Amino acid sequence: MFQDIDVRSVVVGFLSITISLTVHEFAHAWTADRLGDDTPRRAGRVTLNPLVIMAAYPIGAVVAPLLGAFNGFLFGWAATPVNPARVRRGITIRTADLLISVAGPVSNMLLVGLAIGLFYGLDALQAEWTEPLRRLAAYLVVSNIFLAAFNLLPIPPLDGYHVLAAKAPDAWRPALDLIEQYSFMLFLLIFFGAGRFIAPLLGLLVPDEIRTYMLGAR
Repeated sequence: MFQDIDVRSVVVGFLSITISLTVHEFAHAWTADRLGDDTPRRAGRVTLNPLVIMAAYPIGAVVAPLLGAFNGFLFGWAATPVNPARVRRGITIRTADLLISVAGPVSNMLLVGLAIGLFYGLDALQAEWTEPLRRLAAYLVVSNIFLAAFNLLPIPPLDGYHVLAAKAPDAWRPALDLIEQYSFMLFLLIFFGAGRFIAPLLGLLVPDEIRTYMLGAR
């Protein structure tokens, strides 16, 4: 059984999720900190050190990514302690919640752009030593698109729900209360069906060369 495992793919898959999660949570923490909320700084979370997230979320940031890497999919989770009510005066709680929440997915899409540039840059070199980095860049493209898209789904506790709640008019409050009441059930449905929703997006956003490369690298 273990002879069939591609160790390189496992390592690269785990690294891609680790980098993606770390940057995502750092974006939340940094944005909250810049807005005046010192909650993440007091928790030691304004950092790009992945060990901090691993220590706080060993299941979501270590076990789940490893299991996913062994089974050919990229996934993991973590969270950052923030308190939008602590932001400086002049910024509403809703605005703060919106900015802090959207920072994570935005950081992932920025990583997608950087990873695509890195992939094509390394590909142009046509050097054998670039292969591990090229594979990591390809995995980063896929993992960050998935992570951004998944987190933007409007279900608690995902970032998308915070964005929805921040922008929704007061008349939507009963509907939001209903979503929160059944959030766990909705989250499970979304979690197990996320691939069906996000796969078309991956097909649209992942460049053909990277998609072809990943199919050949397995």
